[in-house]
Amino acid sequence: MDRSQSQSPARKRRLFSRTPKPFAAFEYPAYRLVWASANFVALGIWAERLAVGWLVLEQTDSVLLSAATFAAGSAPGIIAAPIGGAVADRFPRNRLLPLTAFIRATSMLSIALIALSGFTNPWPIFVIIALEGVVNSFDMPAKQGLITDIVPREARMNAISVHSVGTRSVSAFGALVSGIIAEFVGIPAALFAAAGSVLVGGIIVLFVPTIQTAVRQTGASVRRIFKDAIIGIRSMMRIPAVSTLLWMAIVVEIFGFAYDSVMPAMARDELMVAETGLGTLRFAAGLGAVVGAIALTFLGDFSRKGPLLLGIAMGYGLGLMGVATSPNLIMALLLVTMVGAAASMFDAMEWTLLQANVPNRLRGRAIGGWVFAIGFGWVGHLAMGAVGEAFGVRWAIGGAGLIVVATSLIALAISPVLRRA
Repeated sequence: MDRSQSQSPARKRRLFSRTPKPFAAFEYPAYRLVWASANFVALGIWAERLAVGWLVLEQTDSVLLSAATFAAGSAPGIIAAPIGGAVADRFPRNRLLPLTAFIRATSMLSIALIALSGFTNPWPIFVIIALEGVVNSFDMPAKQGLITDIVPREARMNAISVHSVGTRSVSAFGALVSGIIAEFVGIPAALFAAAGSVLVGGIIVLFVPTIQTAVRQTGASVRRIFKDAIIGIRSMMRIPAVSTLLWMAIVVEIFGFAYDSVMPAMARDELMVAETGLGTLRFAAGLGAVVGAIALTFLGDFSRKGPLLLGIAMGYGLGLMGVATSPNLIMALLLVTMVGAAASMFDAMEWTLLQANVPNRLRGRAIGGWVFAIGFGWVGHLAMGAVGEAFGVRWAIGGAGLIVVATSLIALAISPVLRRA
């Protein structure tokens, strides 16, 4: 049995109070395993993102097609995420995660083989990336739900923030190493390394004890899973705080997070750097993300989460506008670091607020709702790719940042729910 489940509430509170606040979640052995697993998976995912974006840009010389690889990964979430959330609420989450890791690793190996063959048509890569997008719709709800299964309610914001610190740290490292390997050894080698890292993450999570709840003990038919997905969507839309958070996630995903899809073109065509330079930019974003996530761990159970979320979103937009006007690589690195910090803090605050505003039986579906919301990111990826190809990537990134700032100000003015959250 998982030790965290057998301890009395009083014992848990004593452990939590003795642990330095930024690392309180590490008191739970099962959490440490999930954290390690997530880090290996994140290392592989970010290495793959850099390699695939650069691969398609080099082979097609198209900003739009390079950005479309990101769109292919996010679009399936619109359909698959509600189902993935329902599955994560019905079945043992620690058994879903090894399966998603295996499928991801197989997909990465497939792209590596395509790259080795010297492809002329990028569409097989889009199909594989879309499959990974479906897998992510099951992976994210299971992972976030498992984290909040393992730790008590008062430790959840800390656990989510510490998880974000770890994944953002290795993401930065993965992007940098992937860029170096891609430039000096080859893109297939970077993809093989990414697949290996994801497989290790899948193996680690096999050792996490199964945590049963009343809902998952009942099992479910396919029909029941679809019914649960529909019930989850309806329930979340009836909770004002949750529906507002999901709308906010859609807008920021479309006009904020999509900037990453045109960064290969920004690096090559505007900042005049190769794969290692792009890896350094991604490393800077990851470094900023770590700083942002660490800042959240020190806040603990911060009471004014809604206004903080809106302030983070505003800083995110301003950072993007700065990146768009960067005259050189050094300035771009500094501003991308700021953007990375805002991105990680925005995501962590969304996860925390969503799970704090739904009953326990809907926590998987709440994160499924978030994956559904960010599934609309494909609109931003394609739009930024099209604008970047027609007018230049600086206009694409700067315009997106302006929209994020405007959205934050509007939400602050008209959303009492977020002001009170």
